[in-house]
Amino acid sequence: MRIRTPGFRLLLACFLLVTANSLLPKTVRAEIRMAAALTPEAVWDAIRAAGDGDIVQLPAGTAVWKRGWNAGHWAKMKAITVRGAGIDKTIIRTDTTTASGDKSFVINGVEGKPFRITGITFDGTGFANSGTWNGEVAISGNCKNFRVDHCKFLNMDQMMTISGDTYGLVDHCLFHALRKNRLAQTIYCQGPGKIAFTRPLTLGTAQAVYFEDNEARFSPEVVNTDGNNPWIVPYNGARVVIRHNKIINSQLEIYRVRPGALGSQSAEVYDNTFSAGGLKMGRPQGFIFVAGGVAMVFNTTVTGTTCNTRTIQVSHERPFCPIGEFGICDGRNPMGGNEIPAGQKGAGYPAFGQRCPAQ
Repeated sequence: MRIRTPGFRLLLACFLLVTANSLLPKTVRAEIRMAAALTPEAVWDAIRAAGDGDIVQLPAGTAVWKRGWNAGHWAKMKAITVRGAGIDKTIIRTDTTTASGDKSFVINGVEGKPFRITGITFDGTGFANSGTWNGEVAISGNCKNFRVDHCKFLNMDQMMTISGDTYGLVDHCLFHALRKNRLAQTIYCQGPGKIAFTRPLTLGTAQAVYFEDNEARFSPEVVNTDGNNPWIVPYNGARVVIRHNKIINSQLEIYRVRPGALGSQSAEVYDNTFSAGGLKMGRPQGFIFVAGGVAMVFNTTVTGTTCNTRTIQVSHERPFCPIGEFGICDGRNPMGGNEIPAGQKGAGYPAFGQRCPAQ
């Protein structure tokens, strides 16, 4: 039977259109949530109101923060962008306490929810506790694609910490330690621990924390005391890529095991420029120190006027001395993962969490 009624055909067409529309993915339009003021409370209100995909816009201006926007909330991060007006336009002066939850941006990342922090200056000038222990941007959790870019960190001993089973990108930022406080060691990147060593290496992939196109600048006032002033310290199973950076009067320290934590798992370090000037002899201590994990180091440029005999130092210590709970790796220690009897070829090397050959 053929139905020729025009009204029925129109009804059928409308039904099919409605059905098809219900099957199509909904278009999500990002909203811009304006923080009413440059205060932790106003930023928290804007972030709380935001949905995944939104932009939280911080106003231009300067404000002193005694605690961060997530202090007392410990909220999980959404898939949002928190955007300032630009470097030296949105300035947060970080007079925070030493409590880890009080730092300016405490980010509890979640896998599947990429976030971005951009266009903000974090200024610790004159505040003794600024950044102490955790840095003013403290990222934890298991987000696999965060980004911190076009930010400035000024005059704090610890500027940023990244910890957990997390990957992302830190790029086009300025890390300037120009005023002496206690001991400037500015970025700690801590991996997820022992579980990292049960997984295959991921060299050359996005499964790492990337630091690229940044400038790290330490003043002679900061460095001359003892020279132990690393820009980045990866450890406890961290996987990092450090490339295309300009590093002035500072160094990289790829950590070995130490009491309470494993060493770095992998570090790809290339196309960086190091320089030293205006410093005492032997300052900084060196430029690249490799003491744990797999390291690939190449295309490194070192210039400057300070004489330093250690451009790249590679160390291998556990076969010779015990380190914390890891003990000595002499072929008799199950913790070392190598139980070849002492005196035989291969004894004590390679050891779990210890350095593999640099390339």
